[in-house]
Amino acid sequence: MKNLIVVSLFLVLSGCMTVNEGLIRKVDVPEASNKNLLVEIKPGELVQKLNGQGVNQGVLSGTTVLNALSKSMVLKWKQKGLISDYGFTGDLDANPDYTLLISGTRNEDANMTAAFLSGMALMLIPTTSTLTYDLDAELIDNKTGKHYKSKAKNAVTTWIQILLFPAMPFAWIGTDNMIGDMSMFYYDDFKKQGAFSR
Repeated sequence: MKNLIVVSLFLVLSGCMTVNEGLIRKVDVPEASNKNLLVEIKPGELVQKLNGQGVNQGVLSGTTVLNALSKSMVLKWKQKGLISDYGFTGDLDANPDYTLLISGTRNEDANMTAAFLSGMALMLIPTTSTLTYDLDAELIDNKTGKHYKSKAKNAVTTWIQILLFPAMPFAWIGTDNMIGDMSMFYYDDFKKQGAFSR
């Protein structure tokens, strides 16, 4: 029983760190001319893969992952003052100016043998996993009916090791930067096509 407690403690205290792979160009979005825009989020389908194989499964469903990712990206627009508010279909009190549809794939590259050995060594041996998001985004102007399309691919690598425990409070930064880069890339691409101009 004592050994089980020690092993459990090691697993709980194992640290992780995320790193934005920066696969897309950084975009510095200027201040919006019209900030009073309401965006509706309508997530599509996310196909989840493991090492390139279409398993379409994971700890979380594709819908759950895509909902969280879409919400995080549009939240970045609101935080930067590019839109006034956002919400999922059916959650908004007013008619949205734009509807954002996102779908695509998420591939996890992980060495299962290395992860097993890391666990057996009580996380003293580091292990990594890279999540690559390849997403199609479509923005619909609900007033004019015009469609704007964009595609972005980015990735985040997670390092797990007991020695990284002190980095735990900052573990989310790489993922947040990855989402932020994709969010601003989409906004900039849509704007260049003529969106958000009214």
